[in-house]
Amino acid sequence: MRRSTIAHSALLLLGSAAPLTAQEHEAPPGLLSPNIGLTFWTIVVFVIVLGVLSKFAFPKILGAVEAREANLRELASAAERDRAEAAAMMEENRRILEETRARVQEAVNEGRTSAERIRTEMLAETRREQEAMLQRARQDIVAEREGALQAVRREAVEVSMRAAERLVRRNLDDEDNRRLVREYLGQVATQPAVGAGV
Repeated sequence: MRRSTIAHSALLLLGSAAPLTAQEHEAPPGLLSPNIGLTFWTIVVFVIVLGVLSKFAFPKILGAVEAREANLRELASAAERDRAEAAAMMEENRRILEETRARVQEAVNEGRTSAERIRTEMLAETRREQEAMLQRARQDIVAEREGALQAVRREAVEVSMRAAERLVRRNLDDEDNRRLVREYLGQVATQPAVGAGV
C-alpha cells in the first residue's frame, strides 16, 4: 500500500515535468526557463534515486514503521489487558474486603456473645459461691451458737453447782435444806429409771 503511494507520487512528479517541457517551447528564453536536457536528467536521476530508495531504504523504513505500529498495537493490547486485570484485581480486592469486613463483624458479634455468656456464667458462679459462703457462715454460726450454748450451759451448771455447794455448806443445818433433800430423794425413789440413768 505504501509502495503504491510512493509510485503514484513519482508518476505525479513525472506528469508535472511534462508541462514544464511544453512551456519551454512557448516561453522566451530567460533565467526562469527550464532546460529540457537538465529536466530529462533530473527525472532520470530522480527515478534512479526513487528506485534505489524503494529497493533499499523504503523497505527498512516501512519495516521500522510497521514494527513501530505493531509495537504500539501490542502496547495498546497490553494496556487493555492490564486495565482488565486491574479491574479484575480491584473487584477481587473489593470482594476480599467485604468478606473481611463480614468476618470481622462476625468475630465482634461472637466476642460480644462470648463476653456476655462469660459474664453471665461468672455472675452465676459468684452467686453460687456467695450462697455457699452464706450457708457455711450460717452453719458455722449455728455450730458456734450451739457450742456457746453448751459452754454457757456447762458454765451455768458449774456455777449452779458451786453456788449450790456453798449454799449447802452454809445452810446444811437448816430445816429447809433438809426438806429439799428429802423431796429430791423422794422423787428419785419414785422414778427409779431416771435415777439409774443419772
